[in-house]
Amino acid sequence: MSIKQTIKNIVPAPVFSVIRDVPWAIRDFVDRGAQDQVMPPLRLMRDGPRGREVWTQNGREALHFYRDVLQLDRDAVMLDIGSGMGRKTIPLLSYLDDTARYIGLDIDRDQVRWCSRNITPRNFRFTFIHVDLFNKFYNHSGAIPPSKFVLPFPDNSFDVVSLWSVFTHMYPDDVAHYLAEIGRVLRPGGRLASSYYLINDDTLAGMKNGTIDLTLYPGDRYWTNNPNIPEDLTALDEAWLRGAYASAGLTIETILRGGWTGAKVDPELVNMNRQDIVVGRGAPPAGGGGGGGAPPPPP
Repeated sequence: MSIKQTIKNIVPAPVFSVIRDVPWAIRDFVDRGAQDQVMPPLRLMRDGPRGREVWTQNGREALHFYRDVLQLDRDAVMLDIGSGMGRKTIPLLSYLDDTARYIGLDIDRDQVRWCSRNITPRNFRFTFIHVDLFNKFYNHSGAIPPSKFVLPFPDNSFDVVSLWSVFTHMYPDDVAHYLAEIGRVLRPGGRLASSYYLINDDTLAGMKNGTIDLTLYPGDRYWTNNPNIPEDLTALDEAWLRGAYASAGLTIETILRGGWTGAKVDPELVNMNRQDIVVGRGAPPAGGGGGGGAPPPPP
């Protein structure tokens, strides 16, 4: 276990947040002359690995996934839950056309503020909204329990919904609730792309025999690497998840097994596909027609 993980497993989340961010704030100050105006400061890159090179690489991988794997339409209406610092959003500025719409939701107020100030002015059809959801690790003072959160959009609003490294920090009942909400706001035949750590017989065997380098502890229908703050990383039972998708009216089309399992991944998705990527689809269109309708207004 790394020193960083040991600290996370011991200290309270607010204390760890300070320990985590201060060194990067110092580096931002030292390197301020090299700061790219469309790249956030390192201290705010809490939504993934920090660094300017890895930030750029994440963007390239995201564009490859959306364009070549998901085959995202350029006029898509898209909801990104857990949009973070926009590392997977900025490449879409040059990909989506002027009839598309992108809405990002996140629990980190600082990150939403940065995206609203630095991404939205480049395309006002890209909107970012802060939601004050509780998460013991990422937003310990949040007012809204995840199990009570209702996506503030009408039914059949979106062609695509994405969640990157969101369900990897949530409990099973909350995941099931989110999936039901996503099933509601997806247009008929719409796509859902999300990432997980999926536990099945193969991954359990890999952790037991040491071929998977991740230590997980069992919880109530989930596994975690941090019993002190389980939301640090949660892994879900694959069979249970398939049932949750079905209950939400969603169909799993494909699962791209993550590099964490030792699976061979697309070399253009090395970072993005470290976790398992699940691509699902909403209920089929009635009579074969499309969802239609105008893009939803921001709440």
